[in-house]
Amino acid sequence: TGVYNMGPCPLPGGRIVFTSNRDGYRPAKGYPAIALQLFVMDDRDTSIGDDETPTNLEKIGYLNISGALHPVVLMDGRIMYSTLESQGQRSDILWGIWTIYPDGTNWAPLVSAFDPGGAPNGFHFQTQLTNGDIVFEMYYNQNNSGFGAYFKVPTAPPHWSPFSPDPAEEQAARLARAGSYVAFGPAYMNDPRNVPWRMGRFDNGHPILYRMPFMPAHSVALTPFALGGEGPANRSIRGDKNSPAVGKFTHPSGAPDNHLLTCYSPGPVNHQYTYLPQIDGGIYLIKSNEIVEEPAQLRLIKHDPKYNECWPRALVPYQRIYGMREPNTLPRLKNDGTLSKHLPEGTPFGLVGTSSFYKRESYPNGVVPKGSVTATYAGGNDPWKGLDPFTTHGNGPPLNWHNQGADAGLYSNDDIHAVRIVAQEPTTMRSGAKSGRLFYNHARERLRILGEIPLRDFSTGRQPLDPDGNPDTSFLAKIPADTAFTFQTIDKRGMVLNSAQTWHQLRPGEMRVNCGGCHAHSQRPTPFEQTRAARPDYPVWDLVNATPLVVAKAADQSRRQWDADDETGLRFLTRDFGSGKQAAVVNVEYHRDIKPILQRSCAACHTARGGKEPAGNLNLDADDELVNVENLGKLPGTYARLAADERARFGHKPIGWDSWGSMQASRYIRKFQSRRSLLIWKIFGARLDGFHNDDHPSETRPGARTLTWKGQEVDVPKMKARQDLDYLPPMMPPPEAVQAGKVAPLSDDDKRTLARWIDLGCPIDLDAGAAGQPTASFGWFLDDQRPTLALTLPAAGRNAELTRLLIGMHDYGTGIDPKSLTVTADFAVDDAPPGTNLAPKFRPTSQGVWEYRLKTPLTQLHRGTVTVAVADGQGNVTRLERTFSVGR
Repeated sequence: TGVYNMGPCPLPGGRIVFTSNRDGYRPAKGYPAIALQLFVMDDRDTSIGDDETPTNLEKIGYLNISGALHPVVLMDGRIMYSTLESQGQRSDILWGIWTIYPDGTNWAPLVSAFDPGGAPNGFHFQTQLTNGDIVFEMYYNQNNSGFGAYFKVPTAPPHWSPFSPDPAEEQAARLARAGSYVAFGPAYMNDPRNVPWRMGRFDNGHPILYRMPFMPAHSVALTPFALGGEGPANRSIRGDKNSPAVGKFTHPSGAPDNHLLTCYSPGPVNHQYTYLPQIDGGIYLIKSNEIVEEPAQLRLIKHDPKYNECWPRALVPYQRIYGMREPNTLPRLKNDGTLSKHLPEGTPFGLVGTSSFYKRESYPNGVVPKGSVTATYAGGNDPWKGLDPFTTHGNGPPLNWHNQGADAGLYSNDDIHAVRIVAQEPTTMRSGAKSGRLFYNHARERLRILGEIPLRDFSTGRQPLDPDGNPDTSFLAKIPADTAFTFQTIDKRGMVLNSAQTWHQLRPGEMRVNCGGCHAHSQRPTPFEQTRAARPDYPVWDLVNATPLVVAKAADQSRRQWDADDETGLRFLTRDFGSGKQAAVVNVEYHRDIKPILQRSCAACHTARGGKEPAGNLNLDADDELVNVENLGKLPGTYARLAADERARFGHKPIGWDSWGSMQASRYIRKFQSRRSLLIWKIFGARLDGFHNDDHPSETRPGARTLTWKGQEVDVPKMKARQDLDYLPPMMPPPEAVQAGKVAPLSDDDKRTLARWIDLGCPIDLDAGAAGQPTASFGWFLDDQRPTLALTLPAAGRNAELTRLLIGMHDYGTGIDPKSLTVTADFAVDDAPPGTNLAPKFRPTSQGVWEYRLKTPLTQLHRGTVTVAVADGQGNVTRLERTFSVGR
């Protein structure tokens, strides 16, 4: 597709942030066409004052798996940008606005990508005003050509780490400021703390009041007459179709004296309609950050009907707008080993943790924190208690999982047992026979389990309490840096209770523990430093050297008690990469892991071979048949019946619908939710989603075609949207079939593997000829993640002296290829002339860290460049180029 470098924005100190697709990734869900990621570079060679040559290019947006747009620097030095990092079953066109430090650390949400009605409203185009307020646009990003309405929010404090190297008193002051500021309303959309925005002139005689979960605190509509949603702009006079439409806005930009420059188009501004011109953009000014109630309050600057004018910018010094010469320069992560003993100097790893999984606002089970002004349950009279119904149909699916979330069924905090850390590999654009995405899961994301970490500890006989008086569920783990990852909260069976549904990242040497709790958006954070995981004697979970997995007690390798009833244990997986053992990340895939279980324990009864009627009207012995599935192509028949039968083509049908709905992969599997999947209920012999059979209408037996509720038959047309599935014995495989030797029993490992498979979106490898053969696959098993590579010394810019070179490298997929490492300098190093590969001179200092100590330190160097490159076992290469100078 070519390389696109877009959206440049100056940073303090002569640097530039921009977006680029130069790494050649395609977004997980096919939109947009290319994956743009955040990059930073020097706009000139600062080491010698060269104004011509940009240097020190560095990717800072490793979490931008789907896309990043429009970076804008804030006065405090942070970068705000539009992000499409919606993971899992979240809508794939809901853009949010996040902030991030110029070194890629401390990312945080500013305006979250949520929407109450399923319409794909996006937040795009943002700026800062003289007084610090942030103005952003909301628009329906399908038919409005980027035009919508403006809203503004005061600037939140920067995201300071509790482990900042600042002096203690300054650190305490910063923490106090950040800790006292609640940036968002609650997860429950209708909580009165989610103050709605007013927009649009009339809606049946009344303005629209727009609410969503986690409303930005203290935000207001700046252009309340304009619509941010779908459809044409309102008419200026209600009921008068001939009166002019009031128009919409795009491209805000801060201007002197707290003014706002903008592109504004009168008229309907919607290309579904025949009004001409559909778009007539002009440049206008909104005066003094004042709310604009009608177009007449805009100050016209330039509007030529022959042209569309857009993207206004004030051509004045930065100080003329913001009262300072340039934005603050935020401290760069040094990776010098001072943050934690677990992160030695130069490390390619980071530490991630949190203080509480009880303090959460997952949806809907965690929406009502202690002391909330919302006294009633978020679900109200909703029989599904705020969860998405079993059959979810229509254009406005519930918030849970699709637009927000996500909770898998009803549960209490007592069910929380462990956290699963899941990495996502990018998908590289390729040409030729191996082009395209040669795998499938329900979010089209290639996922890896880095580890499952128990959040309970009964080693002393009683679980300690956190500062809030709850059981201490804090944790701290070491994971690979520069990797997109997310969290899943799981129960004792290893099944997902809730999922974060956004991507995260750590930079090399970063310690990220300051979120204060799982989804603790509208609550004061629980101080991490007061939890068990912050104690010096806490055993940090090392997911670099071993992958812990939650198992039954009989398979425990830890010899510790992880739950009150001592029912669970841990197994640790490692893999030999040639240079030593390290963690073996966990993949669960259909051909390799699931099909053998089904063949061994299910297919003997669930088969149509020989003219048989498959048990339960479910054929699990049909992979010889290739089924053409809409938008997916041909899939093995058994997989299609279990994991790709949303259209209800096979077996028992839903009542009153022609499909199972958007969240069901089939009758038997709910996407990413093993706890709500009939297949899992049958193999565990119990209903697991927190509901009871009598809570909703259902069939008394599969295929009955009537709905019964509490013993009474009910009207199908009226109750079809409330229909559910019941758990009906026996468990599977039937005990009598096992006793007769007809089928093999399912082990605890088998059951957990099936649950993990569903919770990872039912992955299947589609690389023809390589299915189930990981080493040959360009599909699910392909290692598409570039190696982590950190170059700590020399530092960019001016160095007082250079006594050593220090690099960190790691690859969790196929391991580092040690023979591939090259380190070259364009200057002489000791007795090596320029261009010599210095890699043989490096020696390990700690895991993943390699050092070369110069025999003759450099004290003067006008300009130098060090280039480091390394490949993993798959052949993926990461390359860094560092330009610097030496001398005082």
